[in-house]
Amino acid sequence: IIKIVAFYLLFCCLFDLLSRSVVLFFYQYIPHDYTNIFLRITFRLGELIIIGCLINKYWLKSKIAWGLMLLCVFFLIYDLFTYQSKGILNYEAHAQTASTILLIGLIITNLLKQLNSSKDYDVTHQMLSMVFLAYFSINLIYTVIQNFIINQSFTNKSFVIFYSSYALLHIIYYFVVAFILLKNRNKVVGYN
Repeated sequence: IIKIVAFYLLFCCLFDLLSRSVVLFFYQYIPHDYTNIFLRITFRLGELIIIGCLINKYWLKSKIAWGLMLLCVFFLIYDLFTYQSKGILNYEAHAQTASTILLIGLIITNLLKQLNSSKDYDVTHQMLSMVFLAYFSINLIYTVIQNFIINQSFTNKSFVIFYSSYALLHIIYYFVVAFILLKNRNKVVGYN
């Protein structure tokens, strides 16, 4: 489990570097707005696959969850291929919202399952579940807000505050996940 979380953190870091490189080096050839949406959907797809598989394979082990994840993957792929036809001003992140809601549901189900279980709690897994729950819940709020403000005009100050707080959320999230990995580094590198 810890190795998958380490892979997830590495995926996030490499995806962020890759997306910044694409925007920086190919901004003349690719429309910036479409690139941002494409990268966001692609990232959410990877996040759903990694975190969803982690939760379901090791904690929930539910066939229904696999089916729901597969539906969300298809919804994200559909959104990936059709977002340009809607236009930037009409794009709404319904697939991203659905995948985030699914992850929140899986995490809550996992926490409830652990509470009803007679087994002892694994503190690391509980911490991971709580961090995932906090991050995806707050991220859901930002995604929904972005759906409403996409066609609105705002001052530069409110725009900066909104996206600065969104960036701060990610910094705190990645720092906490990295801290959990650091505390469990023996499991990550394969020592007992």
